[in-house]
Amino acid sequence: MFDMQKLAYFTEGNRFAGSHTEGNRIIRYRVDPDRENEKLLVWCWHEDKCFEKAKEKSEGSFPLTQDGLNALVLWLQKEFEEHT
Repeated sequence: MFDMQKLAYFTEGNRFAGSHTEGNRIIRYRVDPDRENEKLLVWCWHEDKCFEKAKEKSEGSFPLTQDGLNALVLWLQKEFEEHT
C-alpha cells in the first residue's frame, strides 16, 4: 500500500516523502532518519499540501532497524484507515 525505501536508504541519512490515495481519502507522509539517536521520525497528514503548509500532522518515532521500519509502515496504514 505504501511506497517506502529500504532500511539502507535511511541508515545513509536520506529523507523520504510519499503519499497514498483511495477515492477522496489521502495521506501524505515524511520519514526522516535520526542517525544520532538511531530513530526513524515520521509525520503524516491528510491534507493535499506540502509538509511545511500542512496544519494538522500526526507524529511517530521508531527504531532505525528493519523491525522499526516495518512498524512505521503499519502505523501509517493504521493512520490512513482511521482517518475518514
